[in-house]
Amino acid sequence: MSNLVSVDFNKIEGVLIHGDLSKLSTPEKVNYYNKVCTSLGLNPLTKPFDYIKLNGKEVLYAKRDCTDQLRRIYGISITSVRRESIDGLLYVYAKAADKSGREDEALGAVNVKGLTGESLANAAMKAETKAKRRVTLSICG
Repeated sequence: MSNLVSVDFNKIEGVLIHGDLSKLSTPEKVNYYNKVCTSLGLNPLTKPFDYIKLNGKEVLYAKRDCTDQLRRIYGISITSVRRESIDGLLYVYAKAADKSGREDEALGAVNVKGLTGESLANAAMKAETKAKRRVTLSICG
């Protein structure tokens, strides 16, 4: 009698090749989530990822907690943030550098047309968070 584990290669292909987690069972998703966290040095108990639907696929979405941890782990600093508003859109550009001196820049944008007060403030913070998140993920590769 063989002790080989049954492997569903369609599920593996869905995750590794197509980036779609939707066919995984709940225990498989938890295992995958933990392995991704371990491979990046992240604490899974802080919930650094969410599962979201994107382009018809279920994927892991790196949240702010994920990028905050990645910046700490890999010595990444946000070196500048600049803002620009054009035609009702707020653009935030974040520049980052890692401990080796390599630099990268990314953009976060939100629609602010017609917003005032707290809604405008929240949109501005969202654009900054998006820019910092994107530059962190980009510089980490």
